[in-house]
Amino acid sequence: MDNIAILLPALDEAETIGRVIGKIPKKELTELGYKVEIVVVDGHSKDMTCQIASSLGARLLKQKGIGKGNALQTAFEDFDGRYLFMLDADDTYDPKEILRMLPPLENGDFDVMMGSRLNGSISTGAMSRLNFIGNVALTQTANILFPNGHKVSDVCTGMWGFTDEVIHSLDLESPSFDVEAEMYAKCVKSGFNVGEVNIAYGRRTNSNKLSALKDGAKIWLRLLTECINQ
Repeated sequence: MDNIAILLPALDEAETIGRVIGKIPKKELTELGYKVEIVVVDGHSKDMTCQIASSLGARLLKQKGIGKGNALQTAFEDFDGRYLFMLDADDTYDPKEILRMLPPLENGDFDVMMGSRLNGSISTGAMSRLNFIGNVALTQTANILFPNGHKVSDVCTGMWGFTDEVIHSLDLESPSFDVEAEMYAKCVKSGFNVGEVNIAYGRRTNSNKLSALKDGAKIWLRLLTECINQ
């Protein structure tokens, strides 16, 4: 029986972590023949995130360092399975989209799947106009710097699916929110096939941890650095 890991990087997400775990299609994936493990990588939360996640059957990992990139590095080093899906723990992504992202990985059509918010649907108030424009600009930058035919529509998405081969080949360096850009660039440079599905993106119920200008600049610089280091 192959293992599927559902990865939730979390920092002070007590308000939403329970809802996200409750939406994970564990029953459906189990019926497909998979052993499902929910892994919460905690970024040193000061609220009840860990207690809630643990009470709902998730396995907890304490990340090394701070920042989303460090959380993913911790989880990838720990991973032992066939597929890994990751999404933010803030209830902006629907875990049921995993059921649409899994078949292209199983069929061998793609090695990596990304959930596109920009080609999907965005709830009112879920993304500011500045963030939307920034996401479009960064995605266009990624497609210009890595002109290999993939032409993704949302390079900054927080919802991904990977095969084990991809996870074991990624040597991530970014400690912060530019990690998605690094993952995309390194997947392309390694010759992995990257696909997308259109997904819905919901509004956060708590504060956003991302700074549009500061983190946008980091993401742009990460893309440029990965291009130079090809």
